[in-house]
Amino acid sequence: MESIFFYIGFGFFCIATFFFIIHLITLKNIWSGFGNYAILIAIVSYTLYLIFRGFIIRHFPVTSVHEGLVLLCLLLGILFLVFFHKYKLKVVGVFLAPLATFFSLIAFFVKQPPMPVLNTLQSFWLPIHVGSIFIGNALFSLSFVFSVVYIIENFRLKKKKFDNFGKQFPSLTTLDNINYMCIVYGFPFMTLGMITGAIWAQYAVGSYWNNDPKEIWSLITWMLYAAILHCRLISGWRGKKIAVFSIVAFLVLVFSFVGVTYLFKGYHIFRGI
Repeated sequence: MESIFFYIGFGFFCIATFFFIIHLITLKNIWSGFGNYAILIAIVSYTLYLIFRGFIIRHFPVTSVHEGLVLLCLLLGILFLVFFHKYKLKVVGVFLAPLATFFSLIAFFVKQPPMPVLNTLQSFWLPIHVGSIFIGNALFSLSFVFSVVYIIENFRLKKKKFDNFGKQFPSLTTLDNINYMCIVYGFPFMTLGMITGAIWAQYAVGSYWNNDPKEIWSLITWMLYAAILHCRLISGWRGKKIAVFSIVAFLVLVFSFVGVTYLFKGYHIFRGI
């Protein structure tokens, strides 16, 4: 029964993508407004889906790739509406809605029935660890979106394309600053998630570090985002360099979450955590 809320949310992310594309073509604000409402409905639907799924399995419902992707899309939608309200960046929806739709599509293909978590892994650290990781992931996803928009707008300006379409884009400085802000806020959440994950691992399997593939790739991802902050703060990197670096780091993040789950074996992989 709870699955209906997933399909509704998935459908409205698809609808939001359609509305934002129409807005991009027509430049009429009414379509971006429809897109915002569609994302809001998707957020509500995914929230209800996770709540009902949590009641069924009696724990925080983010212990599989499917559930994690649903939570990620939910957080992406919330963060988008917050950023949209603050900065009025309609063009971001053109990129974020398809990204949420893409993650939802993956969630659809890896969907599985609700299953209880193993007793050895039941702990109050679960929601703290996973929640922190996914808040960080959502902020890094926004960083990716703003980086892509930066690359596109930078290319357009170099080609001297000054038209009504370009008026939808904020300045390169604004895009660069928002990208940086997303990473600044996302990095502490990822760090907290990794620390609580180590504590949880000690409780569950008796060791803070187990050379698990997901641990290794999460550390690689963390180091990449740490390097971005270092390059920005110490080396003075700005603009295109940081945007490209952010895109690369995000692709590694996606691989560490989805790719590692299906390519390697480890204790994280038993349910896709």
